[in-house]
Amino acid sequence: MKLHQANKDRHQGYLRAVFLRPLALVAVIGLVSSLSVSTDSREASAVQRSVAVVKNAGSGTAAGPRIAALSLLVTRSDATVVESNRDLGNLRSQLVRLQSAEAAARAHTDELGVIEAQAQSNLIEARATLASLAAAAYRGTASAPAFVILLRARTPLDIEYRQELVRQTARVRNRALRQAKSAEVIAANATRTARIERDRIRGELETVSARIPAVEKRGNSARISATNGRFWLARWSSIANGTATAIRGQPVLGSEEMSRWFIGTRGNRSRATVPMPELARYYVEEGSSENIRGDIAFAQSVLETGGFRFPDGGQVAPSDNNFAGMGACDSCASGRSYPSARIGVRGQMQLLRVYAQPGLRNSMLGNPAVDPRLDTHYLKGKVQTWSGLTGTWATARAYGDRIIEIYSEMLSWLTDRAGLG
Repeated sequence: MKLHQANKDRHQGYLRAVFLRPLALVAVIGLVSSLSVSTDSREASAVQRSVAVVKNAGSGTAAGPRIAALSLLVTRSDATVVESNRDLGNLRSQLVRLQSAEAAARAHTDELGVIEAQAQSNLIEARATLASLAAAAYRGTASAPAFVILLRARTPLDIEYRQELVRQTARVRNRALRQAKSAEVIAANATRTARIERDRIRGELETVSARIPAVEKRGNSARISATNGRFWLARWSSIANGTATAIRGQPVLGSEEMSRWFIGTRGNRSRATVPMPELARYYVEEGSSENIRGDIAFAQSVLETGGFRFPDGGQVAPSDNNFAGMGACDSCASGRSYPSARIGVRGQMQLLRVYAQPGLRNSMLGNPAVDPRLDTHYLKGKVQTWSGLTGTWATARAYGDRIIEIYSEMLSWLTDRAGLG
């Protein structure tokens, strides 16, 4: 099958093989070297594991550095989740303890407030009672006026006795007043101290309560980051082997993502017979039906058709619905033609399956065979990976590299727009 601009691709493939792979390895080794001595060993291990991935990855793929970065992101996010959960547990334990302490302090303060009020009442009552007793003692009776008491004092001894009685009563009164005043001061001080402690506990309680939302947010953010990181890490890991990636397997990207990437990077310049969203959907559906990586086959078609623009002078036209140069060769006048875009995509998926699956029979296909001759194809089961398409599907050197490179471009574009660039 003929590939447009084969010589140009050959030189580009050679340059990628010579330069891109070593640069990717240097990038990841640099990332490992940049880790500080205090970096958690799990982070360093995650990055170092990805170095082996880059060494084993085919040329022309950005999978290694992306896997390294995403592995580090997941490791750090997981560590943040663990740390946040620990901090949150500690804060909630403190919160329970402080709530209990605040309730006890509030009850103690209320109790002391009652005692203080009673002490104040006792002091007032003591003052009034002792004043009344002093007057009664001086008069000799609670109701007798002072001059009557003096008239009743018939002898000097009687007068002296009454004067001593007044002095003794004054001493008792003053002692009782001092005791009542002391009790009132002690109660007031105790109440004030209890209120200060209660307010301190309340302040600490408010501080701890205010910290919880931020810790929860940090944990939730890290959890989302880890989930997204794992999601994209799995996608990049699907091409960790570069061109040694298997042709067989379920599509990883969705049709909406493929269409969004194409329009976002190539513009809406496709000359296919159906809109790009519909065409991308065919690759996912037909690829799933035949257990073929329809998303990578989409990248193959981007390469084969010049971005679905079918350059003039090629062996296939947009109306042929032939998206992978099927039937086209260096000595052929034209390639195969298919009645619809879906059938064209189906033919591509079925032919890829024939290449990749030994012992395949037409009756085993997910849909009726587009080409009945597939049963006798001479390459049946002999091409397991995308690198194997070089020299078999197309004569251009680095053909498989270019396919994986375009797919890596798709993944990079989507990863960056997911905020994980």
